[in-house]
Formats: sequence, C-alpha cells, structure tokens
Amino acid sequence: MKIEDVKKEFPIFDEKIQNNDLVYLDSANSSQKPKVVLDRINEFYTKQFSNVGRSVHYLAVAATNLYENTRSSVQRYINAKDKNEIVFTKGATEALNLVANTLGQTIIEPNDEILITELEHHSNYVPWHFLRKSKNVKIKFAEINQDGDIPIENIEKEITNKTKVIAITHLSNVTGAVLPIKEITQLAHSKGIIVVVDGCQGGPHLKLDMQDLDCDFYAISCHKMYGPTGLGVLYGKKKWLEQLPPYQGGGGMINEVKKDGISYGDLPNKYEAGTMATAQVIAFDQSIKFLESIGIENIMKHEKELIEYGQEILQKNNSVKLIGNPKDRGGVLSFIIEGVHPHDIATILDETGVAIRAGHHCCQILHDKLNIPASARASLGVYNTKDDLDKLNDGIKNCKKIFDLK
Repeated sequence: MKIEDVKKEFPIFDEKIQNNDLVYLDSANSSQKPKVVLDRINEFYTKQFSNVGRSVHYLAVAATNLYENTRSSVQRYINAKDKNEIVFTKGATEALNLVANTLGQTIIEPNDEILITELEHHSNYVPWHFLRKSKNVKIKFAEINQDGDIPIENIEKEITNKTKVIAITHLSNVTGAVLPIKEITQLAHSKGIIVVVDGCQGGPHLKLDMQDLDCDFYAISCHKMYGPTGLGVLYGKKKWLEQLPPYQGGGGMINEVKKDGISYGDLPNKYEAGTMATAQVIAFDQSIKFLESIGIENIMKHEKELIEYGQEILQKNNSVKLIGNPKDRGGVLSFIIEGVHPHDIATILDETGVAIRAGHHCCQILHDKLNIPASARASLGVYNTKDDLDKLNDGIKNCKKIFDLK
C-alpha cells in the first residue's frame, strides 16, 4: 500500500496546525476520519435520515436496512458466527459496563473472583470495581513482567476455584503488549471461566477472528477504527446474550409491555434500548470498508515496520526511556525523558505540529506499578510514516535542548 495515497483520504492532513504540517501520533486516543466516513454521515443526515426499527415509511425502512447492513459488515470483519452476536453501544466503555453489570446480576456471586491485569484501562477495571462494592467480589491482578508484558503463566498462577471472569486487554495502550487471547481463553474455558476482552486497541491494529479467539465477549471502540465517536460494538456469544438480562430499558428492546409484566425483544434488540446512534452506525460501515480496502495484514506489516523504526531511533536518544519491551508489540510507543514532565514534552511537540498524548492514559494502576506519575505516548495509525517518527525524534531532541539535557 502507498501511505501517501492513504493519507490523502484524510482531510485533516490538509490543515496546518500552528503553521505546521500535522504529525498525528495520537491514534490510540482516537483515530482521524477518512473522507468516506465524513461524507457518509453528511449524506445520511441530508438525504436519508430517519429513525430505525420503528416506522414503516420508505425512509425508515431504508435507514433500518442500512443500519443492519453495518451489523452484517461487523460480523464479517470480526468473523462472528451470527450477526445477532453484534450489539451496538455508545462506546466500548458502555460495552464493558454492560457485560459487568449483567454478569453481576445473574452469574457472579459474593466472594467470586474477577481476574484482570495491571495493564488494564480504567474502562476494564472500574465496572468490576462496582461489583466489588455491590456484591463483595474480589478483584485480582495478573502482574506485568519487566518487559511490560503479561506472560500466560502470570495469569494462570492467579486463577483459583473462585475465579469467575478473566477480563483482559488485547493490546495495551501503554506498553503496546499484544496478549495471547486465544491461549488465555483456552486456559480459562478449561476451568469454566468466562473471558471478556477489551479490544479497543486490538480493533484497529490486529486481525480479529472471534471464532478463532473463542472469547465470550469482545468490546470494540469505533472511533479508534477510523469511525465516528459515540459508537461501540459488543460481540457476545449468543448463548450469553440470550441468557443475560437487558442492560437498559426503553423503546426498541421490548417485545410486549403489559401492566402485569414485560417480555423482551429478540437479539440483538434486547440490548439496544432507545434511539440508537443511527448515522454513526451507518457511517461505520464505511470505516470497515476502508480498512478492508487496505487489508489488515498490510496495516499490521506497515505498523510493525514503524514500531521497529521508532524503537530504534528513540533508543539511540539519550535520556529517553521507552516504557516496556514486549515480545509482540502493537502500534504504541510510550516513553519518559528524565528531568522533563510528560505534559511539557507534549506541549513542546505540539508547537511543531506533533500531536501525542501525555498522562497516565487511563492506566493509573500500571503507572503506579512503574512508579511514574505519567508518560508520553506516541501511537500509530494507518496514515503514519517514518518521517513522522523522525519529526517526533527531532521534537524530543528540542525538549532536551530546552531543559539543558544531554
């Protein structure tokens, strides 16, 4: 693939940022949007708009068909067995809360254990913390090794006969570690444990195959996959989605409502209460087609080359310390510079058009473990080049010069 041609698909790169060309290295936070996605949102609102799943007039039926077409596209892209295993949510955060809440109502009992890792984003910790408070469950943490990775042995040794759920990231948004989800799932299922995967970083960077991974739930953030904000996807095995209760109540998720009782709709309507983010769902179909047009294998190859190049040049830069060195690394390079606060790094880089993130990246547990308050993070997208990483490195050198570091 020609990155120059791919980059032209993103209108934002035509803009100047503080009189500089934009070097966008914050895709782990949120990716930029290709023109086909932006155009699709505008086209739907201006020419095709209607609510879905309600009325029988032409616009409503057409919009419903477009909405369901995206569900079929997601099913195909992640190789789910059934399109009714695809639930649209407000985001991956809501998807993970849905799983924790409904499992907490039905499956999880007091004194059960939830096993997560020290790599987890707050969205895959806080929902389980709610159960710790409401149902007196115990949360255990599989520890990282010195490379910022989670060997499967570190997970296995934390499992007991009380472990009910393993909730785990697919790709760390700090160390970049790609976890062996298939092997972890095999281990968990051999012991009757449910597996919930935070796939926010996995979605845009890895080949997804739900039938191969065999996890029970997988949460996706659409705005990180070159799609609209305000939208997520929850994949759930049909057996679980049929068994678990609804997460929210309202229109669209019911079958029949009577004074003496309520019956709920079939899958996936049971979990899609109220007016959904119709335009975002329909536009996300274009995001998937965009990714398919490039090919996930090509994306993975391109990002692997960039990560290796980024590691090489940053490791040569004195005073820069990369966070983690996992054996299988996705498109994330987190780092610190001794003597410079990460927020100062990000501010100085921004003055030259280089956009990175600074902070704990919603991973405070991990930063506490590393004994650092924050880190700087450069994260890759399909539009990035080696030249972008050179500009990042030049900006870091400028930081060191400003702070009189060698």
